[in-house]
Amino acid sequence: MKTFLTKVLAFFMKEIHDVRRQPRLMLSLIGGPLLVLAAFGATFQSSNPFIRTVLVWPDEGIPGVDRERASDYIGKNFTLVDVISDEDAALRMLDAGEIDVVQIIPQFDPATYSSDSRPEIRVVSRAIDPNAEAWTRSLAIAETNYINRQILSVEAEQAQEKAVDFQAELEDARDVYLVLTDDYTKANIDEAIETTEDLKSELGNLLIVLPPASMAQANLAPELNQVYKDIHILEDDLDELETVLKAEQELLGQQKVETTLEEIDSLEITISTFTEMEAVDIISPVRESYTNLRGSAYPMVIFFAPAVLALLVQQMAVTLASLGLVRERQMGSYEMFRVAPLKFTQMLLGKSLAYITYVVAAGVILTVLLSLLNVPMPADILSYAATLVLLAVSSVGIGFMISAFSKTDSQAIQLTMLLLLLSIFFTGFFMPITGFAWPAWIIAFFIPMTHAIAGFKDVLLVGSFLRSSEWISLMIISVLAFGMVVRMLKKQAQE
Repeated sequence: MKTFLTKVLAFFMKEIHDVRRQPRLMLSLIGGPLLVLAAFGATFQSSNPFIRTVLVWPDEGIPGVDRERASDYIGKNFTLVDVISDEDAALRMLDAGEIDVVQIIPQFDPATYSSDSRPEIRVVSRAIDPNAEAWTRSLAIAETNYINRQILSVEAEQAQEKAVDFQAELEDARDVYLVLTDDYTKANIDEAIETTEDLKSELGNLLIVLPPASMAQANLAPELNQVYKDIHILEDDLDELETVLKAEQELLGQQKVETTLEEIDSLEITISTFTEMEAVDIISPVRESYTNLRGSAYPMVIFFAPAVLALLVQQMAVTLASLGLVRERQMGSYEMFRVAPLKFTQMLLGKSLAYITYVVAAGVILTVLLSLLNVPMPADILSYAATLVLLAVSSVGIGFMISAFSKTDSQAIQLTMLLLLLSIFFTGFFMPITGFAWPAWIIAFFIPMTHAIAGFKDVLLVGSFLRSSEWISLMIISVLAFGMVVRMLKKQAQE
């Protein structure tokens, strides 16, 4: 056992000194990733597409929609270049590549259109980026809802004004019906019949202006529903009252008058509640309420920092290990190892310990330097350290696989770059792996960075303990990688 450890330690010290004697390599291992993190933090702003737009607004404007407020709203989502009224000029800017999207607001009067000729907000682009197109269409829908809401709010305000005026009509009708209850004469009956007809006409006029009679897509508030319910009940009572009054049935007529008075009282209360509401609550009774139990989400730089760290640590380990065996083969060391009392497992273990030591040290330094980006320190130091070590071990194992497979340095570098591309696309670095079909999940599982990203985010950002599944996955990758390397080395030794 002592002899085995001595030989392992010899390879360990050899690799340690080989790296130590190359200060530029040390600088690239630590300083290079640090510069990458610094550049990332200093320049990254947002992952949302940058979309320039021109808003074509009609000269006459849109009743109920303020142009400045609409422009401010659109400017929060797009880069608003200009607001003009010339559609052709805007389209020429789009053709010239000066802007990315043209939004054309039609000229229309809400009082004149119908469901058959509903105005249309046109959004025109020449997008080739599917993400930009999806972003544009989503924001266009939000802006259409905003304009619809403004128009409906104006109509709701007009309906409230009409309802206030209608309350005076109800007061006059009550006075007429009260007189009839005390003096059921022909003259009072005729006046009551005339009042009933007028009241029915006014109820019909009120129904015309109430949402959603003119805007069927409006959401009915409970108070507005009650207004509709009480109006329809009163309409039925007025029809019955008119029939009874014309039939000159005194007893039944007085009973029906009393019932009608009760319905007038009920409608007055309902209208009072309706007119005191905010107009926006009438057409949009459901409000948004968002609460982040953590206070707020992290800035984009901090959110992506653990993924960048995992990528840097993985690629450092893979780069070191991918050239380790190739270099020994090119220097002719393999021939010496064959005649010497050495085993490939001893060489592999010694080199692995050296590379893992350097990579873990670099990872620790980078973790401390993450505080420059205001990234929280690990909530659980032991879990974080274990994840970092397992990431280094599994990455070194994959690096040795590349090295054992490659015949030259060029092949090793090419395979290392291929792994880098796979890591960017299939580990959740920028795009969640859930957005891919299941075969991609197999690729993602065998890349150490996939599990390290999840682990680093849990410990650094979420502040929770690491899940055992991530450790187990990294262990599986390590065992498979080193097992394949040992088998490949033994096969090469026999050739």
